[in-house]
Amino acid sequence: MMLKRGAVQIVMALLIITAAAPSLHADINDGAGTVGAAFLKIEGGSRPAGLGGAFAGLANDINTIFWNPAGLTAVNDRELTAMQHFSFAEINNQTIGYAQRIERLVWGASFLGSFTEIERRQGPTEDPDSTATIGGFATGLSLAYPLGEAISVGGTAKIISEQLDIQNAYGVAADVGLILRLLDNHLGIGVAVQNAGVLDGGENLPMALRAGVAYRKWKQPAAEVETDKPMLAQEIWALVADAHLPLLDANPSFHVGVERWFYQSIAARVGYRIGFNENPSDGLALGIGVRRSGEDALASIDFQFDYAFVPDAYVGNAHRVSFITRF
Repeated sequence: MMLKRGAVQIVMALLIITAAAPSLHADINDGAGTVGAAFLKIEGGSRPAGLGGAFAGLANDINTIFWNPAGLTAVNDRELTAMQHFSFAEINNQTIGYAQRIERLVWGASFLGSFTEIERRQGPTEDPDSTATIGGFATGLSLAYPLGEAISVGGTAKIISEQLDIQNAYGVAADVGLILRLLDNHLGIGVAVQNAGVLDGGENLPMALRAGVAYRKWKQPAAEVETDKPMLAQEIWALVADAHLPLLDANPSFHVGVERWFYQSIAARVGYRIGFNENPSDGLALGIGVRRSGEDALASIDFQFDYAFVPDAYVGNAHRVSFITRF
């Protein structure tokens, strides 16, 4: 009973923080565009994108390496993911993540990149005089560790490179997160600080605070065959909500989403993001997922494919395609 009362108090505290976000950040747009390495704002993973960008409290697969590193303690053995993000103006973003459990400790590695080419012209010619590559990438090393049955902490150290034609900038950053898993792992509460760091010229990075709550229904699978590998929980549905509070740049936003699994194999997702101060990222998100276990020689491997569609009235539609392999 005390645990449930404490969980309710924590949820209420997060809701109060979220409700206060508009007033706390009423003038945050005054600093818009004043940070470097804007590609760090890319949201990794199709599953979180399909949930409207709410994942800090759910954080129960390898995608959490980009959202809340403390959630990596949900990795049972090894997980690998890769995502391709097709967006406007031929700017394509990629993410790769890997995590592995070593007893109670979970470590992970990640890559996030965004590159495109721009054309140079000195006059109104059909063909450009030359092209220039702009973009950047970040590589990260993550660690997560449980401090008990209900609480885990995690962090990611990142090396950043940003390129504008022949000019390059480098920097370092860190993500730090905490997650509580309560009510027999049905309730998740997560908080993370993202992109705390600077580029070598002293330019700030898009540091932000993300807080999330998730309630999920799941069941333990029946053991049909004997195996040394841990049995994965069978997801049924999840309700998620995040508050994203940029500390130096852009506007705060609130994210909500619902996920429903059918036959433990097919997932339908819908989400919505609500921004303050006319945030152009407001809007609906849709997603689907398919999850299957391998057969014969691949029987110990679990495959998951996810897709997210995020329409945007300002910059056009964006598509994310990703996979997760558990082995």
